[in-house]
Amino acid sequence: MIHFLPDRPHSVVDVMIVSGDVYLDHPSFGTSIISRVLHNAGYSVCIVSQPEYYDPDYISTLPDVRLFIGINAGNLDSIVANYTSNRTIRRDDAYSIDGKPTFDNGKLKRPDRATIFYTSYIKSRYKDVPIVLGGIEASLRRAVHYDYIQQKIRRSVLTDSKADLLIYSMGELAILDVAHAIENGTPLSDIRGTAYRTKTPPNGIYLPSFDDILTDRKQLIKLNNIMEDNMNPDMADVLIQEQSPGDYVVINPPQRLLTTAELDAVYELPYRRDYPDYCSRVPAWNMIKESVTAVRGCFGRCSFCAITLHQGAAVTSRSQASVIREVSQIARAKYFHKTITDVGGPTANMYGLTCRIGWCRSPHCLFPKLCPNLIINDDFLKLLKSIKTIDGVKNVFVSSGLRHDLCLHKPLETEYIIRNATSGHLKIAPEHVDDRILRLMRKPDNAAFEQFIALFERVKKQYNLKFYILPYIILSFPGSTPDSVKKLKSFLQRHHIQTYQFQDFTPTPATLATAMYCAECDINGKKINVPRVSSKNNIEREMFIKK
Repeated sequence: MIHFLPDRPHSVVDVMIVSGDVYLDHPSFGTSIISRVLHNAGYSVCIVSQPEYYDPDYISTLPDVRLFIGINAGNLDSIVANYTSNRTIRRDDAYSIDGKPTFDNGKLKRPDRATIFYTSYIKSRYKDVPIVLGGIEASLRRAVHYDYIQQKIRRSVLTDSKADLLIYSMGELAILDVAHAIENGTPLSDIRGTAYRTKTPPNGIYLPSFDDILTDRKQLIKLNNIMEDNMNPDMADVLIQEQSPGDYVVINPPQRLLTTAELDAVYELPYRRDYPDYCSRVPAWNMIKESVTAVRGCFGRCSFCAITLHQGAAVTSRSQASVIREVSQIARAKYFHKTITDVGGPTANMYGLTCRIGWCRSPHCLFPKLCPNLIINDDFLKLLKSIKTIDGVKNVFVSSGLRHDLCLHKPLETEYIIRNATSGHLKIAPEHVDDRILRLMRKPDNAAFEQFIALFERVKKQYNLKFYILPYIILSFPGSTPDSVKKLKSFLQRHHIQTYQFQDFTPTPATLATAMYCAECDINGKKINVPRVSSKNNIEREMFIKK
């Protein structure tokens, strides 16, 4: 599908954005945000969503491009979107119309490794237009990484695609810098938050090379640690990685974090929200249409989570006034049913929290214990209470994951959420109960989960609530054993907790857990058991669900 900003066909546009997601003009979708940021800066934009690459005539229907073409796989890495953790093909796609992952002819709407596929496709016509990769797939695959479907080490997606530039992390500032640089003829290699290919790298920190990692997969852990330690924009160095002899990818330091005012401005651009008219047929839109993003980033730094190397470990929150304005807009929408289904982000109860000394080079605010420099406040509680007063809003729920260990340090807020912002079940993410596994996950010891259960039960009893906890659980995590599963199952049974929110570990590119999975050792090089999951062999899941 082809859409334009402004809303009329153009034979020539400044920028074209190609995405593996269907287009939705809503701030929960990266393509929409980037397109709106560019349009707000005065650039014309063509959005090509799920291009019909199988039709030899389709590419000729696209406009000419003056500056550059941006390519992203969508809101998910295409391999994660297309395959389950046990490597079976998914039958649905939340980011496609009617949840259908294929066109009528059976071709995937989002091809595997979509950034590489789309780059090759687009270059067949646009040979002289710069290609810029972005989105989470490019972000997580910007360096050498492990691909769990192919079960092999791959070079940077920038190397494999032969694109001109890659934007990683949240791209609002970088995308404008790229547009300005191309328009003014200045070097793209100087832009923060980007990566580029070269044969003559600048000074910087050398990451383990592709050949190093092929020879010793433990080097993937070293790679991950260096990259995580260089995600603070104020303290990061240039990173360099040899892809093959004499060919390098250079990763510039991250862009600075958006200020609160800038983040407010991004989310208050004129998104039409329920446009195009097919939006109600897109599962992802129905999931988020009545929700609000209030915070970016997560200082939890769980070893299995992609947020650390994508959004970063420092948190930026929107102002309360901006969130209130957005909720008020949603409350006037025809599709609104009196309930704000979520107020949050990666971790809802990190909203408004700040650091006393400024974020460290490598923040560890919650693990192995709460950092004394983390400023705990009641900003999220104030925000939830304010939203409740808006005309037309009857309920406000918190559906984003809560850090249960952080809940213990904010008891008044937590009690309010249990009583007033819970739709019958409260989602939290302990992930496991075995302390040995939790340490590999960089999660708090299970004692924190037990304390949270006690708090939850006390509030339930005090106010006669019939609510329950819905914990997220990860099975088959690196280091897990049958004894770990027995301990997990016994704990949940003892506390009368039932959950359907469990999944097998997915080796997402660029996470520390994936590096441990690939190297079969922990961060200290100690060998660990690594469960291998397949469609025919899933021992931990069978143990967990067996009556």
